[in-house]
Amino acid sequence: MTPWRSRCEQALRAQSRADAIRFWRVSHATDEGERPVFDYRFEHTLAAVKIARWLAPQVGADVDVVECAAWLHDCRKILNDPRTKDHHAQEASDAVEAILEGTDFPPAKIPAVRHAIEHHVGLKLTRRLEPVETACLWDSDKLSKLGAASLVHFNCIAGGFRPVETADILAKGLHWIGLARTITESMNTLPGQEEARRRLAFLETYYERLRREWSDPMEPATP
Repeated sequence: MTPWRSRCEQALRAQSRADAIRFWRVSHATDEGERPVFDYRFEHTLAAVKIARWLAPQVGADVDVVECAAWLHDCRKILNDPRTKDHHAQEASDAVEAILEGTDFPPAKIPAVRHAIEHHVGLKLTRRLEPVETACLWDSDKLSKLGAASLVHFNCIAGGFRPVETADILAKGLHWIGLARTITESMNTLPGQEEARRRLAFLETYYERLRREWSDPMEPATP
């Protein structure tokens, strides 16, 4: 049987690479074939997978379920989707069985994967998600949008939507800080909350430093 992790990565990479080439309208010829300027969807997902592997064991969640859901949670999401409504969570859930067919992933765990994927959308929660695997996916997905790696991802993709300048990145970053605080307050798990606070503190320091340098480079830094 095909290893399920390999199948998930292959399925995601094929989808995300093709969509990123469409989005950028340019690609680079490499030994691996045509590659986009930046494959945001794959990079974001890989970050979420790494976090899922770290988080799930700490809270007693089924690691296979959480990691599989992390690999596939955005496998049908489209960059700059022109549709008025976003249905990517349900569409990704609907694709899970076909992607995992012929792999060594336990069939009995597929419903839990689909449930987690169907409930990962949004930047704010009014109640804690259940079961713990669904909670872990939400936390892993949102933690991937906070911290140092998220800055790389956001800044690499920014110019694909519209022309950007440093001032634009700063303004959007300061706006994002408010959303990041909301995300941090909505974390389901205790380890997720603690890590979110660490990442939020880094983002606040980063954007404050950028604000100082861009508004007045000679302004002395706060000790």
